[in-house]
Amino acid sequence: HPELLDWLADWFIREGWSLKKLHRLIVTSGTFRQSSSGPAEDDDLARAIRHDPANRLLWRMNVHRLSFEEMRDSMLAATAQLDRSIGGKPTNLFAEPFPVRRTLYGLIDRQFLPGTLRMFDFANPDLPIPKRSETTVPQQSLFLMNHPLALERAKILAAAVPGDFSVDDQIRELYRRVLQREPTGSQQAAAREFLATDAPQEEPAAPSTAADWTYGFGEYDEASQRVRGFTPLPHFTGSAWQGGEAWPDSALGWVQLTATGGHPGNDRAHAAVRRWTAPAAMTVTIQSELKHEPPAGDGIRAFIVTSRSGQLQTAKVHQHTLPLNVESLQVMPGDTIDFVVDIGDTLNSDQFLWTCSVSESASATGRLWNSRSDFPRETLAPLSPLEQLAQVLLCSNEFLFVD
Repeated sequence: HPELLDWLADWFIREGWSLKKLHRLIVTSGTFRQSSSGPAEDDDLARAIRHDPANRLLWRMNVHRLSFEEMRDSMLAATAQLDRSIGGKPTNLFAEPFPVRRTLYGLIDRQFLPGTLRMFDFANPDLPIPKRSETTVPQQSLFLMNHPLALERAKILAAAVPGDFSVDDQIRELYRRVLQREPTGSQQAAAREFLATDAPQEEPAAPSTAADWTYGFGEYDEASQRVRGFTPLPHFTGSAWQGGEAWPDSALGWVQLTATGGHPGNDRAHAAVRRWTAPAAMTVTIQSELKHEPPAGDGIRAFIVTSRSGQLQTAKVHQHTLPLNVESLQVMPGDTIDFVVDIGDTLNSDQFLWTCSVSESASATGRLWNSRSDFPRETLAPLSPLEQLAQVLLCSNEFLFVD
Protein backbone atom coordinates (compact mmCIF):
# COMPACT_ATOMS: atom_id res chain seq x y z
CA HIS A 1 0.00 0.00 0.00
CA PRO A 2 1.83 3.16 -1.18
CA GLU A 3 0.30 5.50 1.41
CA LEU A 4 1.06 3.06 4.22
CA LEU A 5 4.68 2.76 3.07
CA ASP A 6 4.96 6.57 2.92
CA TRP A 7 3.59 6.85 6.44
CA LEU A 8 5.94 4.15 7.70
CA ALA A 9 8.97 5.83 6.10
CA ASP A 10 8.00 9.17 7.66
CA TRP A 11 7.50 7.50 11.07
CA PHE A 12 10.87 5.74 10.74
CA ILE A 13 12.66 9.06 10.14
CA ARG A 14 10.86 10.80 13.00
CA GLU A 15 11.84 7.98 15.38
CA GLY A 16 15.54 8.47 14.67
CA TRP A 17 15.99 5.73 12.05
CA SER A 18 15.79 3.10 14.78
CA LEU A 19 15.41 -0.43 13.41
CA LYS A 20 14.59 -1.71 16.88
CA LYS A 21 11.62 0.67 17.15
CA LEU A 22 10.54 -0.26 13.62
CA HIS A 23 10.56 -3.97 14.43
CA ARG A 24 8.65 -3.33 17.66
CA LEU A 25 6.02 -1.34 15.80
CA ILE A 26 5.52 -4.06 13.20
CA VAL A 27 5.37 -7.07 15.54
CA THR A 28 2.98 -5.33 17.96
CA SER A 29 0.63 -4.14 15.23
CA GLY A 30 -2.86 -5.54 14.91
CA THR A 31 -2.11 -6.86 11.42
CA PHE A 32 0.96 -8.82 12.51
CA ARG A 33 -0.84 -10.30 15.54
CA GLN A 34 -3.85 -11.61 13.62
CA SER A 35 -4.90 -15.25 13.71
CA SER A 36 -4.99 -17.30 10.54
CA SER A 37 -8.65 -18.05 11.23
CA GLY A 38 -9.60 -14.45 10.36
CA PRO A 39 -12.34 -12.25 11.86
CA ALA A 40 -14.43 -13.69 14.67
CA GLU A 41 -17.73 -12.46 13.23
CA ASP A 42 -19.18 -14.77 10.57
CA ASP A 43 -20.36 -11.89 8.36
CA ASP A 44 -16.92 -10.25 8.40
CA LEU A 45 -15.24 -13.56 7.64
CA ALA A 46 -17.56 -14.30 4.71
CA ARG A 47 -17.03 -10.82 3.28
CA ALA A 48 -13.24 -11.10 3.55
CA ILE A 49 -13.19 -14.49 1.83
CA ARG A 50 -15.45 -13.20 -0.93
CA HIS A 51 -13.43 -10.04 -1.67
CA ASP A 52 -9.87 -11.30 -1.00
CA PRO A 53 -9.62 -15.09 -1.04
CA ALA A 54 -5.83 -14.97 -1.64
CA ASN A 55 -5.30 -12.72 1.41
CA ARG A 56 -3.46 -10.06 -0.59
CA LEU A 57 -4.71 -7.38 1.79
CA LEU A 58 -3.60 -9.33 4.89
CA TRP A 59 -7.00 -9.58 6.59
CA ARG A 60 -5.68 -12.72 8.33
CA MET A 61 -2.30 -14.27 9.03
CA ASN A 62 -1.08 -16.91 6.62
CA VAL A 63 -0.46 -20.29 8.24
CA HIS A 64 3.28 -20.67 8.84
CA ARG A 65 5.09 -23.98 9.23
CA LEU A 66 7.87 -23.96 11.78
CA SER A 67 11.40 -24.06 10.43
CA PHE A 68 13.69 -26.75 11.81
CA GLU A 69 15.21 -24.28 14.26
CA GLU A 70 11.77 -23.22 15.51
CA MET A 71 10.53 -26.82 15.70
CA ARG A 72 13.52 -28.07 17.70
CA ASP A 73 13.39 -25.13 20.10
CA SER A 74 9.63 -25.64 20.55
CA MET A 75 10.20 -29.30 21.42
CA LEU A 76 12.81 -28.33 23.99
CA ALA A 77 10.51 -25.65 25.41
CA ALA A 78 7.59 -28.12 25.65
CA THR A 79 9.79 -30.37 27.80
CA ALA A 80 10.99 -27.36 29.85
CA GLN A 81 14.64 -28.00 28.91
CA LEU A 82 15.43 -25.18 26.47
CA ASP A 83 18.75 -23.58 27.43
CA ARG A 84 18.27 -19.84 26.82
CA SER A 85 21.81 -18.81 27.73
CA ILE A 86 23.43 -16.31 25.38
CA GLY A 87 26.81 -16.67 23.69
CA GLY A 88 29.43 -19.40 23.77
CA LYS A 89 30.76 -21.96 21.34
CA PRO A 90 28.50 -23.72 18.80
CA THR A 91 27.47 -27.28 19.59
CA ASN A 92 26.80 -30.35 17.43
CA LEU A 93 23.01 -30.62 17.44
CA PHE A 94 22.94 -34.29 16.41
CA ALA A 95 25.60 -35.80 18.69
CA GLU A 96 24.32 -37.80 21.65
CA PRO A 97 23.66 -36.81 24.34
CA PHE A 98 21.66 -34.23 22.44
CA PRO A 99 22.37 -30.67 23.59
CA VAL A 100 19.51 -28.46 24.80
CA ARG A 101 20.89 -25.10 23.72
CA ARG A 102 18.89 -23.01 21.26
CA THR A 103 19.28 -24.21 17.68
CA LEU A 104 20.75 -20.82 16.84
CA TYR A 105 23.97 -22.08 18.46
CA GLY A 106 24.16 -25.27 16.37
CA LEU A 107 27.47 -26.02 14.69
CA ILE A 108 27.37 -25.51 10.91
CA ASP A 109 30.12 -27.26 8.96
CA ARG A 110 29.82 -26.01 5.40
CA GLN A 111 31.63 -29.05 4.00
CA PHE A 112 29.63 -31.64 5.98
CA LEU A 113 26.22 -30.06 6.51
CA PRO A 114 24.02 -32.56 8.41
CA GLY A 115 21.48 -34.30 6.21
CA THR A 116 18.70 -33.49 8.68
CA LEU A 117 19.17 -29.78 8.08
CA ARG A 118 19.03 -30.27 4.31
CA MET A 119 15.89 -32.36 4.77
CA PHE A 120 14.18 -29.42 6.46
CA ASP A 121 15.18 -26.86 3.79
CA PHE A 122 18.12 -25.34 5.62
CA ALA A 123 19.77 -22.73 3.42
CA ASN A 124 23.05 -23.57 1.67
CA PRO A 125 25.72 -21.89 3.84
CA ASP A 126 28.00 -21.44 0.81
CA LEU A 127 25.61 -19.12 -1.02
CA PRO A 128 23.58 -15.98 -0.26
CA ILE A 129 19.97 -17.20 0.09
CA PRO A 130 17.43 -14.36 0.41
CA LYS A 131 14.57 -16.80 1.10
CA ARG A 132 14.53 -20.47 1.98
CA SER A 133 12.68 -22.94 -0.14
CA GLU A 134 9.86 -24.85 1.54
CA THR A 135 9.27 -28.49 0.70
CA THR A 136 7.06 -31.24 2.06
CA VAL A 137 8.75 -34.63 1.77
CA PRO A 138 8.22 -37.98 3.57
CA GLN A 139 11.63 -37.76 5.26
CA GLN A 140 10.39 -34.87 7.40
CA SER A 141 7.59 -36.99 8.87
CA LEU A 142 9.93 -39.96 9.26
CA PHE A 143 12.30 -37.77 11.28
CA LEU A 144 9.51 -36.94 13.74
CA MET A 145 8.50 -40.60 13.96
CA ASN A 146 11.89 -42.31 14.21
CA HIS A 147 14.81 -39.98 14.90
CA PRO A 148 16.39 -40.46 18.35
CA LEU A 149 16.14 -36.71 18.99
CA ALA A 150 12.35 -36.73 18.51
CA LEU A 151 11.94 -39.96 20.50
CA GLU A 152 14.00 -38.52 23.35
CA ARG A 153 11.74 -35.45 23.53
CA ALA A 154 8.64 -37.68 23.69
CA LYS A 155 10.13 -39.76 26.51
CA ILE A 156 11.17 -36.71 28.52
CA LEU A 157 7.77 -35.10 28.01
CA ALA A 158 5.94 -38.20 29.24
CA ALA A 159 8.30 -38.55 32.22
CA ALA A 160 7.47 -34.99 33.29
CA VAL A 161 3.81 -35.95 33.83
CA PRO A 162 3.36 -36.87 37.52
CA GLY A 163 2.84 -40.60 37.91
CA ASP A 164 0.11 -40.18 40.54
CA PHE A 165 -2.15 -38.31 38.09
CA SER A 166 -5.26 -40.05 36.82
CA VAL A 167 -5.36 -41.00 33.14
CA ASP A 168 -7.56 -37.99 32.32
CA ASP A 169 -5.23 -35.65 34.21
CA GLN A 170 -2.19 -37.10 32.39
CA ILE A 171 -3.86 -36.41 29.03
CA ARG A 172 -4.73 -32.86 30.04
CA GLU A 173 -1.19 -32.24 31.26
CA LEU A 174 0.30 -33.35 27.94
CA TYR A 175 -2.06 -31.10 26.00
CA ARG A 176 -1.20 -28.14 28.24
CA ARG A 177 2.53 -28.67 27.84
CA VAL A 178 2.53 -29.21 24.06
CA LEU A 179 -0.45 -27.25 22.72
CA GLN A 180 -1.06 -24.82 25.63
CA ARG A 181 -4.73 -25.72 25.82
CA GLU A 182 -7.16 -28.26 27.24
CA PRO A 183 -8.17 -31.20 25.03
CA THR A 184 -11.67 -31.20 23.59
CA GLY A 185 -14.13 -33.83 24.77
CA SER A 186 -13.57 -35.99 21.69
CA GLN A 187 -9.76 -35.66 21.95
CA GLN A 188 -9.91 -36.63 25.64
CA ALA A 189 -12.01 -39.70 24.85
CA ALA A 190 -9.79 -40.76 21.94
CA ALA A 191 -6.63 -40.39 24.03
CA ARG A 192 -8.19 -42.32 26.92
CA GLU A 193 -9.15 -45.14 24.57
CA PHE A 194 -5.65 -45.17 23.04
CA LEU A 195 -3.94 -45.44 26.44
CA ALA A 196 -6.28 -48.23 27.53
CA THR A 197 -6.04 -50.43 24.41
CA ASP A 198 -2.38 -50.12 23.48
CA ALA A 199 -0.82 -53.60 23.44
CA PRO A 200 2.82 -54.20 24.41
CA GLN A 201 5.11 -54.40 21.40
CA GLU A 202 7.52 -57.24 20.81
CA GLU A 203 11.00 -56.61 19.52
CA PRO A 204 11.52 -58.11 16.03
CA ALA A 205 13.86 -61.07 16.17
CA ALA A 206 17.11 -60.94 14.22
CA PRO A 207 17.13 -63.26 11.17
CA SER A 208 18.75 -66.63 11.84
CA THR A 209 21.18 -65.99 8.99
CA ALA A 210 22.64 -62.94 10.78
CA ALA A 211 24.79 -65.17 13.02
CA ASP A 212 26.86 -66.35 10.03
CA TRP A 213 28.38 -62.91 9.37
CA THR A 214 31.43 -61.43 11.10
CA TYR A 215 32.78 -57.89 10.69
CA GLY A 216 36.47 -57.16 10.98
CA PHE A 217 39.68 -56.06 9.36
CA GLY A 218 42.83 -57.70 8.08
CA GLU A 219 45.32 -57.68 5.22
CA TYR A 220 44.88 -59.27 1.82
CA ASP A 221 47.95 -61.42 1.11
CA GLU A 222 48.41 -61.45 -2.67
CA ALA A 223 50.84 -64.38 -2.51
CA SER A 224 48.48 -66.79 -0.75
CA GLN A 225 45.31 -65.04 -2.00
CA ARG A 226 43.90 -65.18 1.50
CA VAL A 227 43.09 -62.66 4.26
CA ARG A 228 45.86 -62.53 6.82
CA GLY A 229 45.34 -61.50 10.43
CA PHE A 230 41.54 -61.22 10.42
CA THR A 231 40.40 -59.43 13.59
CA PRO A 232 36.80 -58.60 14.50
CA LEU A 233 36.08 -54.89 14.84
CA PRO A 234 35.60 -54.10 18.53
CA HIS A 235 32.91 -51.39 18.61
CA PHE A 236 29.31 -51.32 17.34
CA THR A 237 27.61 -47.91 17.19
CA GLY A 238 24.13 -49.21 16.46
CA SER A 239 24.61 -48.72 12.73
CA ALA A 240 28.29 -49.50 12.07
CA TRP A 241 31.18 -51.69 13.20
CA GLN A 242 34.39 -49.68 13.70
CA GLY A 243 37.48 -49.28 15.87
CA GLY A 244 35.96 -47.28 18.72
CA GLU A 245 33.36 -44.69 19.69
CA ALA A 246 35.10 -41.99 17.64
CA TRP A 247 35.50 -42.40 13.91
CA PRO A 248 38.21 -42.44 12.69
CA ASP A 249 39.60 -44.39 15.63
CA SER A 250 42.98 -43.41 17.06
CA ALA A 251 44.30 -46.97 16.66
CA LEU A 252 42.40 -48.55 13.76
CA GLY A 253 41.77 -45.41 11.73
CA TRP A 254 39.00 -45.19 9.15
CA VAL A 255 38.07 -48.87 8.90
CA GLN A 256 34.29 -49.27 9.18
CA LEU A 257 31.53 -51.61 8.01
CA THR A 258 27.83 -50.73 7.73
CA ALA A 259 24.74 -52.47 6.38
CA THR A 260 25.33 -51.06 2.90
CA GLY A 261 29.11 -50.70 2.67
CA GLY A 262 31.85 -49.09 4.66
CA HIS A 263 35.34 -47.64 4.51
CA PRO A 264 38.76 -49.34 4.46
CA GLY A 265 41.42 -48.51 7.01
CA ASN A 266 44.31 -46.09 6.65
CA ASP A 267 46.55 -48.65 4.94
CA ARG A 268 46.34 -52.05 3.29
CA ALA A 269 47.01 -53.81 6.57
CA HIS A 270 43.59 -52.57 7.73
CA ALA A 271 41.30 -53.69 4.92
CA ALA A 272 37.59 -53.82 5.71
CA VAL A 273 36.53 -57.49 5.75
CA ARG A 274 32.92 -58.71 5.80
CA ARG A 275 33.15 -62.45 6.49
CA TRP A 276 30.52 -65.11 5.87
CA THR A 277 31.01 -68.54 7.48
CA ALA A 278 29.32 -71.59 6.00
CA PRO A 279 27.04 -73.32 8.56
CA ALA A 280 26.89 -76.58 6.56
CA ALA A 281 28.11 -78.27 3.41
CA MET A 282 26.35 -76.79 0.38
CA THR A 283 26.70 -75.22 -3.02
CA VAL A 284 26.22 -71.46 -3.04
CA THR A 285 25.89 -68.60 -5.51
CA ILE A 286 27.34 -65.16 -4.79
CA GLN A 287 25.79 -61.97 -6.15
CA SER A 288 27.04 -58.53 -5.27
CA GLU A 289 27.32 -54.98 -6.54
CA LEU A 290 30.26 -52.76 -5.60
CA LYS A 291 30.01 -48.99 -5.95
CA HIS A 292 32.59 -46.26 -5.42
CA GLU A 293 31.13 -42.77 -5.90
CA PRO A 294 33.58 -39.96 -4.97
CA PRO A 295 35.54 -38.43 -7.88
CA ALA A 296 38.45 -37.59 -5.56
CA GLY A 297 41.23 -40.07 -4.81
CA ASP A 298 42.33 -43.10 -6.79
CA GLY A 299 39.56 -45.55 -5.84
CA ILE A 300 39.59 -48.84 -3.94
CA ARG A 301 40.59 -52.47 -4.42
CA ALA A 302 38.06 -55.24 -3.78
CA PHE A 303 38.38 -59.01 -3.45
CA ILE A 304 36.11 -61.98 -2.88
CA VAL A 305 38.21 -64.62 -1.16
CA THR A 306 37.43 -68.08 0.27
CA SER A 307 39.40 -69.97 2.87
CA ARG A 308 39.28 -73.10 0.71
CA SER A 309 39.83 -71.81 -2.85
CA GLY A 310 41.50 -68.42 -2.41
CA GLN A 311 40.63 -65.48 -4.63
CA LEU A 312 37.40 -65.73 -6.63
CA GLN A 313 36.98 -62.13 -7.83
CA THR A 314 39.06 -58.96 -7.79
CA ALA A 315 38.51 -55.41 -9.04
CA LYS A 316 39.84 -51.91 -8.77
CA VAL A 317 36.98 -49.39 -8.76
CA HIS A 318 37.04 -45.60 -8.93
CA GLN A 319 33.79 -43.66 -9.34
CA HIS A 320 32.16 -46.70 -10.89
CA THR A 321 29.66 -49.48 -10.18
CA LEU A 322 30.66 -53.07 -10.83
CA PRO A 323 28.90 -56.43 -10.28
CA LEU A 324 31.06 -59.10 -8.63
CA ASN A 325 29.39 -62.51 -8.86
CA VAL A 326 30.28 -66.17 -8.49
CA GLU A 327 27.96 -68.63 -10.23
CA SER A 328 28.71 -71.73 -8.17
CA LEU A 329 30.92 -72.53 -5.21
CA GLN A 330 31.13 -75.66 -3.07
CA VAL A 331 31.65 -74.95 0.65
CA MET A 332 32.05 -77.14 3.72
CA PRO A 333 31.10 -76.34 7.34
CA GLY A 334 33.40 -73.62 8.70
CA ASP A 335 34.59 -72.40 5.29
CA THR A 336 34.67 -68.63 5.02
CA ILE A 337 33.96 -66.19 2.21
CA ASP A 338 35.54 -62.77 2.72
CA PHE A 339 34.39 -59.60 0.99
CA VAL A 340 37.51 -57.44 1.25
CA VAL A 341 38.08 -53.76 0.46
CA ASP A 342 41.34 -51.87 0.90
CA ILE A 343 42.68 -48.54 -0.34
CA GLY A 344 44.11 -47.86 -3.78
CA ASP A 345 47.58 -46.31 -3.77
CA THR A 346 46.53 -43.55 -1.34
CA LEU A 347 43.94 -42.95 1.37
CA ASN A 348 41.47 -40.46 -0.08
CA SER A 349 37.67 -40.64 -0.38
CA ASP A 350 37.57 -44.44 -0.13
CA GLN A 351 34.03 -44.91 1.19
CA PHE A 352 32.13 -47.59 -0.74
CA LEU A 353 28.78 -49.31 -1.12
CA TRP A 354 28.74 -53.11 -1.40
CA THR A 355 25.67 -55.29 -0.87
CA CYS A 356 26.45 -58.99 -0.97
CA SER A 357 24.14 -62.01 -1.19
CA VAL A 358 25.07 -65.65 -0.65
CA SER A 359 22.30 -68.05 -1.68
CA GLU A 360 22.10 -71.82 -1.32
CA SER A 361 21.56 -73.45 -4.69
CA ALA A 362 20.15 -76.88 -5.57
CA SER A 363 18.33 -77.12 -2.25
CA ALA A 364 14.70 -77.26 -1.20
CA THR A 365 15.34 -74.84 1.68
CA GLY A 366 16.88 -72.20 -0.57
CA ARG A 367 18.47 -70.26 2.26
CA LEU A 368 19.63 -66.70 1.51
CA TRP A 369 22.18 -64.57 3.35
CA ASN A 370 22.08 -60.86 2.57
CA SER A 371 24.66 -58.47 3.96
CA ARG A 372 22.13 -55.66 4.27
CA SER A 373 19.14 -57.39 5.85
CA ASP A 374 21.37 -59.58 8.07
CA PHE A 375 23.34 -56.62 9.44
CA PRO A 376 22.77 -56.11 13.18
CA ARG A 377 20.60 -53.23 14.26
CA GLU A 378 20.47 -51.34 17.49
CA THR A 379 17.38 -52.45 19.38
CA LEU A 380 15.44 -49.59 20.92
CA ALA A 381 12.92 -50.13 23.68
CA PRO A 382 9.42 -49.35 22.33
CA LEU A 383 7.72 -46.23 23.62
CA SER A 384 5.19 -46.65 26.40
CA PRO A 385 1.57 -45.68 25.64
CA LEU A 386 1.98 -42.31 27.35
CA GLU A 387 5.23 -41.66 25.46
CA GLN A 388 3.49 -42.53 22.20
CA LEU A 389 0.73 -40.04 22.97
CA ALA A 390 3.36 -37.39 23.71
CA GLN A 391 4.99 -38.12 20.36
CA VAL A 392 1.65 -37.86 18.55
CA LEU A 393 1.13 -34.36 19.98
CA LEU A 394 4.67 -33.30 19.04
CA CYS A 395 4.00 -34.51 15.46
CA SER A 396 0.62 -32.79 15.17
CA ASN A 397 -0.03 -29.97 12.72
CA GLU A 398 -1.24 -27.82 15.59
CA PHE A 399 2.22 -28.00 17.12
CA LEU A 400 4.22 -27.74 13.87
CA PHE A 401 2.27 -24.86 12.33
CA VAL A 402 1.74 -21.32 13.66
CA ASP A 403 -1.86 -20.19 13.33
